[in-house]
Amino acid sequence: MEIKLKFPFTTQTGQKIEIVTTRRLKVRDIKAISDQANGNPAQMELLGVARMASLVPEDLDEMDAADYQVLKGRFLDVLGITGNAVDGGVAAGAVVPVPTE
Repeated sequence: MEIKLKFPFTTQTGQKIEIVTTRRLKVRDIKAISDQANGNPAQMELLGVARMASLVPEDLDEMDAADYQVLKGRFLDVLGITGNAVDGGVAAGAVVPVPTE
């Protein structure tokens, strides 16, 4: 999936980034992210977003916060953490209480 940035930026190596192409993550990605994050949820998110976007975490330091939130949302969707549908899937509806009698 391609995400066009609202606020393009230049990485520390001088590469201008206007569009970020994301990819689905695999279990090996999650393992690597978890190993590097050492249980720190914020670090896990940052590493996950970077890996999903084929960027290094230092590149994300230069990204506008609004664009990062879009990528973060995509990352959470890929992991199935949000209630949004991913890749055409159907999100679950609201839970309705049912009487026990």
